[in-house]
Amino acid sequence: MAKRRKPRPTGPPPAKSPKLQRIAEGTEQPRTVRRAGDEPRPPSMRGVVVRAVVIAVIYALFLMVALKEDPAVAGLVGLFGFALMIPLGMLLDRMRYRSQLKRWRQQRGIPEPTRAAREPAAGAADDTPAEDA
Repeated sequence: MAKRRKPRPTGPPPAKSPKLQRIAEGTEQPRTVRRAGDEPRPPSMRGVVVRAVVIAVIYALFLMVALKEDPAVAGLVGLFGFALMIPLGMLLDRMRYRSQLKRWRQQRGIPEPTRAAREPAAGAADDTPAEDA
């Protein structure tokens, strides 16, 4: 049996990405921060809003179909629920992220950052020297 040849590419050569060339030259920084593959994702407003929209629509449909509410009333209740779910969703996502990140760091032996490392010192923003009186 004859050995199969590798198929040759057809069509024009692949185009080079100008953005990737600028990143390689060092004139532009990549937009995303590289994370480890299993590192927890930080909370995002987009995820919270999408979740809130889905839940509000399902809730409004439930009110209209199962409880036979007026569509206007169901829409208003759904809108109120959407407005309520945005801050609560962000709060819950932050709590989830912090606990996942803490567990992830413990599993890898990465020390927890101290409070001083996260926040600037009280007098650090003031450049004037302290005077002794």
